[in-house]
Amino acid sequence: MSKQTPTPKSIALWRYELIEEALPADLTKPERGKILRQVCKSPVRWPTGASRRVSLATLYRWLRTYRQQGLSGLRPRPRKDKGLPRRRLPEEVVASALRHLEEDPTQPLTFLIQVLRAEFREQKIKIPRSTLQRRLKAHAGYARVKRARAHRQRRGRFVASTPHAIWQTDAKGPFPVRLATGVVIAVHVLSVLDDATRAILSALVVLSPDLGAAVRAFREAALRWGLPDRLYADRASIFDSHAFRAGLAVLGAHRIKTKPRNAPVRGKIEAYHRVLGLWFTRRLGRQEVADLLHLQQLLDGVIGALYQPHTHRGIKTSPQDALGGAVSERVVPPAQLHEAFLQEKRKKAHPTTGEVELQGATWIVPDALRAKRLDFLLDPTQDSPPLVVEPGTERRLPLRRAAIRPEDGVDQAEPVPAESDRWGKGPLQTIYDDWAGRRHPQAEPGFGLPELYTLLAQAAERVVPRSEREAACVQRFYREQGPLPRVATEAAFTALVAELGSGRALKTYLDALASRIQRRPS
Repeated sequence: MSKQTPTPKSIALWRYELIEEALPADLTKPERGKILRQVCKSPVRWPTGASRRVSLATLYRWLRTYRQQGLSGLRPRPRKDKGLPRRRLPEEVVASALRHLEEDPTQPLTFLIQVLRAEFREQKIKIPRSTLQRRLKAHAGYARVKRARAHRQRRGRFVASTPHAIWQTDAKGPFPVRLATGVVIAVHVLSVLDDATRAILSALVVLSPDLGAAVRAFREAALRWGLPDRLYADRASIFDSHAFRAGLAVLGAHRIKTKPRNAPVRGKIEAYHRVLGLWFTRRLGRQEVADLLHLQQLLDGVIGALYQPHTHRGIKTSPQDALGGAVSERVVPPAQLHEAFLQEKRKKAHPTTGEVELQGATWIVPDALRAKRLDFLLDPTQDSPPLVVEPGTERRLPLRRAAIRPEDGVDQAEPVPAESDRWGKGPLQTIYDDWAGRRHPQAEPGFGLPELYTLLAQAAERVVPRSEREAACVQRFYREQGPLPRVATEAAFTALVAELGSGRALKTYLDALASRIQRRPS
């Protein structure tokens, strides 16, 4: 006897029976919640014949839908592509997705889908999340990837009622970044987040989260979006400094007082930092970075193409749509915004040369002000030169920069390449190029962890990996040493087999290959 396909009407009636006891209007919220929790405890027979529990969130959703639309609202929604020919997700997309996950098992599915969409943009392939997840789960190699992932519990926080009512600002870091020159630097990401919409209003890559970086991030957000009513920040010295608090006071942005080492009150920006780690900082190990400006471009691409349009679970929409381009009613001109954060410093000019040391540089005051103790106005960001206040008139006079002498040992500045010249192979570059409308060829397509398994199998003359332990060992090696160029890696394996012989342990080949990689010039 063949099973009958349930009709939309029968499904709606089945859903109604599950929530029927919780429908009376005279029930209180605790009573209604008790009824629905009792329903979701035990497995039920679904119209399709399966037996499993119904989640509490689903019961509440059905209850809300019935109140709004009646019994017709409980009918299952028809597929959007009903009547249209369905296109199967190409196998090369699934293979590319599995290759990315094997190389970096910790990357989230949302990040992976954005990389795949950018890679297959020219083929105009639609990559549904559920389809890709189902195809990956059916693949034999996905089990190792799934076990390697770590899941953490997310928590909600208080939400401001309107955009720009509360801003939150904080720095994430330091985290190491290896530049293309081989130099490893430690950087921070200083961000300004809108509390109501979770939108990122400003995000800067800085070497040190000092006062200048904090002021620059706030100015950048205020120039584009106006001023907030209040500002959340931790008790770091840069936010507790007199210059920063005085600037906020002049602009009329009240700084909310917080307790030290009390991260829960800044839950939203802490959650954003966790996402930034999943989508940006942990992906830098597979990305070539030219310099700080290139790193800033990659950060802008991740935030603009991935974070801002991604649906946020807390607000049920994307930060980009929640903000909707809304600008604060409190808009100030750039000159006033610049003026608010100027620092005053009193120093005496040299009586003979008129020189004075300010912000690590030598400046010369006008001749009439030599040998006098003067007030100087300094920009914390050092984007504008300092000014001197003339005694008596209170006029602000510019200073002249002292000439740099050859004996000072200061190197001449090298020409800075244009922004468009910065490029490096990696998934973050793929996302940025797609977001910025640029196209660059991705070198070494299709060479990654699966090809490394093949080379090891040929050298060891057996199947690789033979166990989960071997797979974990190879994956750890690739995460630490990859990405690897195809031609050089194949030539290195040929030399290793000739030197060590075939049939040796995998660790012998991996250690020898790592030694060759460490000896290559940076």
